[in-house]
Amino acid sequence: MDQEDLFSLVALARKGAMDGHIYITSNELAKMIDTSQQTANRRLQELEKSGYIIRTGTSRRQQVLITDEGKLKLKELFFTLYNIFSEEKNEITFIGKLITGMGEGKYYISRPGYRNQIINKLGFVPYPGTFNIVLDDENHAKLQAGLKKLVHVKIDAFQTEDRTFGAVKAYKAEIENSIEGALIMPYRTHHKKNIIEIIAPTFLRKDLNIKEGDNVKMTVYG
Repeated sequence: MDQEDLFSLVALARKGAMDGHIYITSNELAKMIDTSQQTANRRLQELEKSGYIIRTGTSRRQQVLITDEGKLKLKELFFTLYNIFSEEKNEITFIGKLITGMGEGKYYISRPGYRNQIINKLGFVPYPGTFNIVLDDENHAKLQAGLKKLVHVKIDAFQTEDRTFGAVKAYKAEIENSIEGALIMPYRTHHKKNIIEIIAPTFLRKDLNIKEGDNVKMTVYG
């Protein structure tokens, strides 16, 4: 999303489109964002095409509603601005719920190409598996905005005789204020965007005594 589209989305939110359908013409939006009617109409088309708004009616008189995807984009903007003005510059704290993964974490973390880099670059021997957490929209937006200000450790891609294993971003983290680990984010992933993976030197479910669906507090820092 470019800055002009985001500015237009903010204008629609200020008019009430986050709470329900609003009536607005492209000319009215043009006055709100200080541009031409043609440009405003194009902004509405781009926002609709990207899935950030739903439009009904005609360009002369239409109803507009900001979608959940649009609300998430606005939340990311909010937390980005919050992080800019916040004195806590080097960490993000958020909460998610523990879920069961697809069972692939043990396979990947056990690969020497990953395991050895984790030991050398992050400073701990990883437990063979990942700790999966699902985030609601607010915590996901907070994390995505906050990660932009943090420096990650790159776990490089590598090859074996059978296949190629992709590169991974790793951010140092603390789980439940007690265990040091890392948030890992593959450059390519089959997970949904709001599901994150944590690695640590211990079996977190056992050591933290938590089960499926329990809340988990995380702090990621740089």
